[in-house]
Amino acid sequence: MKFQSSRRIVGFTAAMGLVVGLLSACMSLDYVLNVNADSTMSGTLKVAIAKQAASVFGLTSADDLLNEADSGDATSGMGLDVAKDCASSEDETNFILTCTIANAKASDIDEGWSMTTDGDTATLHVVANLDQAAAETDPAAFEMPDMNMGSYNFTINFPGKITKVTGTGAKQTSDTTVVAKGGLNDTIDFTVTGSTSSGSGLPWWSYLVIGLIAGAVVVAIIGLVRRGKKDEATPEPAPASAPEPTTETAPEPETSSEIAEPPAT
Repeated sequence: MKFQSSRRIVGFTAAMGLVVGLLSACMSLDYVLNVNADSTMSGTLKVAIAKQAASVFGLTSADDLLNEADSGDATSGMGLDVAKDCASSEDETNFILTCTIANAKASDIDEGWSMTTDGDTATLHVVANLDQAAAETDPAAFEMPDMNMGSYNFTINFPGKITKVTGTGAKQTSDTTVVAKGGLNDTIDFTVTGSTSSGSGLPWWSYLVIGLIAGAVVVAIIGLVRRGKKDEATPEPAPASAPEPTTETAPEPETSSEIAEPPAT
């Protein structure tokens, strides 16, 4: 699936009849993207448009927005199957389109984006400016007003550790995640470098199990070593000697010094 660039997004918005300058902060673009191991990207793009702005142009439901987006004029040149890749929804204040991005090149998501690779290291460059895109599309037909149009929000996750973040509006929030925010009128321009390899790919709990097993092995080895040393330090008992034979002498018969008298006659 191929997505349009910022200038195409302008055409997309205009084709739907949503002149977003009529109402301040009436539109937001939220990207949540994961960099894949092959340096493609997957995730979602959520487009939210204020109901008040949509109603001015006759869009009264999320399905109306989806049908308008699925029209030939709105999606011309995008390579986007809205009916298949996008779903409509709404909250209290917005009609929402959520589109799925699967294994897309950065330049397919937006012509101003690029990604280069060096081994298992990828560098993503993101540029977005709706004012500039509108001017390049057709300045006479679609002039962006000087007011707050809405917002961009980017959440980009790498498989491995992010090593460098430069540019405007971007902030690293974890070892593997960068978040960038800005207005649709502002220039968003940032570069992120990170690893496309997550190492062994084992889940976090597997390292805990491995650590416990290794600890048990170490304890067992220490116990065996200590037992061996204790056995060496204890002298072996001397073998028991056979008892010496004893000789007993028979008692001598008793002799009397008296002379027995002859019996009387």
